[in-house]
Formats: sequence, C-alpha cells, structure tokens
Amino acid sequence: MKKRKFVTSVLATGLALSTLVVPTSSSVSAEEKIDKSAVQAKQKTKQQKKLEKLQEKTTKANAKFKMAWDEKKNAPRFISGKLSDKKANISDFLKENKDIFNIDAGEFEIQKVEKDDLGMTHYRTQLMVDGIPVYGAEVNVHTDKAGVVTAVNGVSDKKLENKKWSKSVKLSKQDAIEVAEEKLSFTPDKDTYTVEPASDLYLYEHEGKWAPVYIVELQFLEPYIGREYFFIDAKKGEVLKSYNRIHDAESVGSGTGVLGDTKTLNTFEQNGVFSLSDRTKPLGVTIETYDAGDQWATGSIVTDSDNNFTSSRQKAAVDAHFYAGVTFDYFKDNHNRNSYDNQGADIISSVHVRDPDALNRPWNNAAWVGTQMVYGDGDGSTFTALSGSLDVVAHELTHAVTDFSADLVYEFQPGALNESFSDVFGVLAEAEYEGEVDWLLGEDVYTPHIAGDALRSISNPTLYDQPDHMDNFRVLPNTQAGDWGGVHINSGIPNKAFYHIATDIGLDKSGEIYYRALTQYLTSQSQFDDARNALLQSAADIYGEDGAEYNAVANGFAQVGIGGSVVTPGNDTFEPNDTLGEAHEVANGESLTSYISSANDDDYYKFTTSGAGEISIDLTNVPQDYDLFLLNSSGSTLAKSENGRTSNESITYNASSAGTFYVKVIGYNGANSTSPYNLTVSYPSVVVGDGEWFTEAASFDTDHPYSNNSTDTFTYEKPGAQKVAIHFSAFETETGYDFVHIKDKNGTIIESLDGNRGSFWVEVDGDKISATLETDFSVTGYGFTVDEVRYYQ
Repeated sequence: MKKRKFVTSVLATGLALSTLVVPTSSSVSAEEKIDKSAVQAKQKTKQQKKLEKLQEKTTKANAKFKMAWDEKKNAPRFISGKLSDKKANISDFLKENKDIFNIDAGEFEIQKVEKDDLGMTHYRTQLMVDGIPVYGAEVNVHTDKAGVVTAVNGVSDKKLENKKWSKSVKLSKQDAIEVAEEKLSFTPDKDTYTVEPASDLYLYEHEGKWAPVYIVELQFLEPYIGREYFFIDAKKGEVLKSYNRIHDAESVGSGTGVLGDTKTLNTFEQNGVFSLSDRTKPLGVTIETYDAGDQWATGSIVTDSDNNFTSSRQKAAVDAHFYAGVTFDYFKDNHNRNSYDNQGADIISSVHVRDPDALNRPWNNAAWVGTQMVYGDGDGSTFTALSGSLDVVAHELTHAVTDFSADLVYEFQPGALNESFSDVFGVLAEAEYEGEVDWLLGEDVYTPHIAGDALRSISNPTLYDQPDHMDNFRVLPNTQAGDWGGVHINSGIPNKAFYHIATDIGLDKSGEIYYRALTQYLTSQSQFDDARNALLQSAADIYGEDGAEYNAVANGFAQVGIGGSVVTPGNDTFEPNDTLGEAHEVANGESLTSYISSANDDDYYKFTTSGAGEISIDLTNVPQDYDLFLLNSSGSTLAKSENGRTSNESITYNASSAGTFYVKVIGYNGANSTSPYNLTVSYPSVVVGDGEWFTEAASFDTDHPYSNNSTDTFTYEKPGAQKVAIHFSAFETETGYDFVHIKDKNGTIIESLDGNRGSFWVEVDGDKISATLETDFSVTGYGFTVDEVRYYQ
C-alpha cells in the first residue's frame, strides 16, 4: 500500500485530491477484512466525492483550493477555497459535508459566531451526539463578506456509535462535583472557590472506549493555587483523569528583578485613600491589584494615603498594576480586544503570593488561574518579584486571552502552542512599550544577581535548553515532572518560527497574523501543523495568499521543520527544482549559478549521457556547508561529496552505460544563503554531425482527465534521423504516482516525468521516441498534450 504524504506544505502549493486508504487490522478474519474493506471503500468514496465537490466549486470560482491532510486521522485538518456557491447556511453546510470528516454519528452545533474587521464571519462549532458534546471534536467554519465559505479547520475525526448515550448517565452534575471534591487533598467549604464549580457532560474516549464523562473544574487560591480538572465516568463515578491546569511560568526561571523605575499609575480615591484600581480603561474595564499578604488568597487591594506607592512592599504591586494596563492597551490598540475575554472583564492581579508547597517560602512563579493573575516574590536568587517584568505579565494575560478564544489544552503540542503564543505576545507587548524588540523572556526578573540571562529566548531557544527544530522535539510524559508533555520545553520550536517570521516581515504584521490565528482559527486540540495552517490562512486573509507575509509564515515554519517553504521569486534561479520530477536539465559542460534559499531547499539537476564514460561535477563558490550528490535514474545515490568547512565540493564517477542521472545540492543541517553557488557538470555526450532540426505539427491528447489504472502511448518515428523530439504543450500528472515514461527506439526508458509542468521538449538519440502515461489506482490529472514533433538529420 502506498503512503500518501499530505503534509501541511500543501497548503502553500495546492493539492490534487487523493483516495484515502484505510488500513485493515491483521487480527481479524479474512471475511471480516473483506466486509471492513468494503465499508471503508464506501466511506472513502463518499469522502472523496465531497472533497472533489468542494474543489470543483473553488475551481469554478477561479480560486485556489488548498488542503492540509492528517494521515493518522484520515481526514483534512484545514481546507480553504471557495467552498460554497453562495451565502451558506453553516449548519446545512456542515451536515452536507459531514462525510469529509468520516463522521458516523451526530451533528455539528454552532457554539459561537464572531464577525471581524475584514468582514469575515467565524463560526466555532462542536460535534454533538445524542445531545452531548464530543470532547475535542471542534470544527471552525469561516465565511467571506458575502457569506461564502472560504475555510474549514479543526479536529473532528471522532468515530463513535449513534446511540442513546444519555441512558448510561447515572450521575448528576452535582454528584460529579462531589466526587471531584473527595479527591482534593483538603475539604473545601463555601468560601473555597473563586468561581462556582463547573460540571459539564461530554462524550470522552478513555483507553480506546467511549463513554459519557463529566469534566469538573474547581478553581481556588487556598490552600494552594488550583484550577483542578477531573474527568469522571458519568455512569460509574470513577475518576478517569485529573490535572491542575495552571498556566504558569517555568518552575525554574530567570530575571533581573523590579528595577526601581518611576511609573505613572491610574488609581482610585475614596475617603482620602488611594487604591490600585484603574477605572480609566474604555468600556468599563477595571484593573485592580491586590496584596495576598503572603497567603493563598486574592488578598486586599493595595492602598496608599498620599497616592505615592513607594514602599518596598508596594513595588511588586506597582509593576503588576502598571504592566496589566500596558498589556490591556496593547490588545485594545492593536487588535481592538476589550480585555482578555473581549467582553470587558475586570483584570485582577495579586502579588506576594507564597509557594503552595511551603507557605513559609517565597514563590518562584507567576500564573493565570482562570480568574486572575498571581505573582510570587521570588527567592531573591533564582527570581525577584515576577511582576517586575512586562513580558511575564503580558505572557500571563495572554493565557487568559487564549482561554477565551482557542482554549488550547495545556498538554503536549496544544500546550506548547499555548505557551508559545503567550511568549509571542509577551515580546510584542514589551516591544511596543519599550520601542524596540528584546527576544528574551523574563530577563528583568530572572537571577537578579546575574546580568544578561533570561528564562527563555525567542531568537535562540537552545540557550535555555529548548529545542528550536522538530528534529529535536522532546517526547515527554503528561505529568508535572514531564512538563505536561513538554509544554514549556517544546514551545521553543514555534517560538523560533515566530522569530523567523517577525524578522522577515516585522512585529506589527506578525502580531496581526498571530492574533487572528489564535482567536479565529486555532482550536483546543491544535497541533504545530495546525498552527502553521492557521497562521498561513490568517496571512492570506489580511495580506493575500501571494504576498510576502504568507511566504514569511511558510518559510518561518519550514526553518524549524514544520511544512515546506515558499521560495522568494528572484532568489532561486531554477525553482521549482526541489524534486527529481522538477529537476532542471543541465547541458554538457554548462556552468550554472543558483541558491540554497531556505533550510528546506533541495536543488535537483538532470542530464542524459550518450554512453559509458566519466561524469565530473564541480560545486564551487559555496557560501555555506553544502553537500553534493550524484543519483541514478531511480534517485539512488551513486556518489557524494560531503566535505565540511570548504568552499568546494566535487564528484568524479565512471558510468558503465548511457542513462539519465541527477545532481542534488543541499545545505548541511539546513544551511542556506542568499549568496549563489556555481555548478558545472561534464558527461559523455554524442557530437551530432552537421545537420539541422526540422519541426512538424502533431496532435495527440490523453483523456482529460486520464483514467486510473491505465496506459496511453504516443509514438513518433523518423527513419534515418539522428535525434527525434516531442513537444508537450500541457502536462499534469499526480506527482510521485502517475508517470510519463520517455523511451528511445530500443524501448529503453530514458526518463520518467510527473507533476505539473509548463510546455517543454523531450528528445532522444535515434529515430524513434515514445511517451507512455502509466497511472495508478487513485487520483487523476489532466494528462498531456503533444502539439509538435521534430527531428535532427
């Protein structure tokens, strides 16, 4: 069975639809396999037809159809184009296209509708089965000003029975809350919670089995900071899973402390007492700052008798208060967001919060706890007061923004994205306030006695033990010791992607794109690939899909190993030549100049020898550590040159017979440069005697589109000719699977062509040439058209 690699890079390049093959299990009987295969084939056909219909709508509207595919889930994770003929009823659209996501049961229910400044409308929907939401099954639908669906994204591959799940629910919501409370390490009372306990019924998959489950959330500040989640079997009352979802700074952090600078504060006076209560913000938002009194409570609002908050005790509160206002202003001024919930919620902060594991010890942390921010004082060695760093405050408030938009779950890749987006907006808010960018996080409060270090670095995550490329992604357990699957550690990868993007197009444009992706496209279960897709679509919405901003996003993620790059026009001479099928033909003795333009750029060249003899390849003027390879017609390596720290690479190879060969030039470990390299290739070739080319008209077309599992051959023969050639005026096949084989008079395959190409000539030695299209079992394309032939004699 062939594997289809529909990675997210197709979002930038377009996609021919695939038949989606579902593997069968080896543990079932032959009869069961046949039955299951028949069902899967039927489902696959329904899915493909729906996708083809969406593609046809897009094509008719002269727009680009793009799709990112999730191989594991056998469903699209992102589709964009003109996906409806006219203003769409979103519920009907989702019902009609349910087969795309392999949904057997349930319907999508619209949960939230938002209209943005571009005139687009965004619908967040939830899959419901028997009136119960399916955990993690979320699909977002996006329409343009006219109401035409332009994009669909999310997670929805939930295969479960269409039955009366509600009949197995034996517990009430309150029962579930009581079960959760019994699992706490203390006995809560009526004053424990900062908000009322929440208990929501979901269908949840646990250890491969679906069941109704209550998800209970308990929020409190005493006797420790808690935002405890419990997944409770709604039939048996068993706790299936639990965790404390506190969005906090890394437990081992960095900073330089509260700097002692003077700030202008917005305060509130009552009966001659001034409090840190800022009521100047628009739309009724109040920002208030409290002193927790070295306890685990919100505490008391910070006050002063002369409106000068200058005591040592007040410093942490001054910074928390001021920086909360700065962060509010950033989101309001740049993204028109009205507080973290976009509904004017008050912003509450508490300082002098103690370590929950030892109440007599200062706390080296800060957190968003679901209702407010809390800041520790630091131990004076690892941290000073954490509210003293603007990017830390903006980081925590961005967690709140995420809670009320994408709601990225705090584990594995979604959790790493949660952390990364907080880091991104921490940098953006600080850069706007300071007037210049600082790529370090928490540098003002980490290790106050050590200058120049930080908690994290956006520009170079490896400085603080974070990976900056998917090659170094860390697989960690979903435990506190495992950083909840690496939420802080692996955030270095998308952070580095942001650095590449922001240095390319600037902070303002990057901020617009990132905010739109977070609030309109990402869902709770989004992975790194989904973030790339969301950011690409956001860039296309704002700046167009052919703009430098779109390319910057694609290239930024490509440089950290997520998706493919988009080559900047003019910076790569022979693009596209990134695959064997796109290889640029090089003449004997020809000297070429080109570039390795990005970390994922591979340059391929091809040539055909006339017989046995020496092949010589020289790569000179190399600006970085580049490597050189000689490949045979099947793409296997025959010889290579991989010298480090040299400006030249060369290969000499003795070919035993005539054939087609390829040259590959790559950058070692992602090396790339805007400076060009030079390539010269010499090989055995026939010196044709005196003569000339004669051109004749021809007319041949394969079926348009061609069929699956078929062959179609065009042959041209000119007896006595030294060379013959055919001209393809149109050429398109499924890349990597459907090929046009070029054969000479002896029936030898000279080369095999695939993909989407412009018009071009193909020639062979001798007086006969043929082109045979051979197709596989799925996916069709245009085929080819021949309009001219020629011969040399």
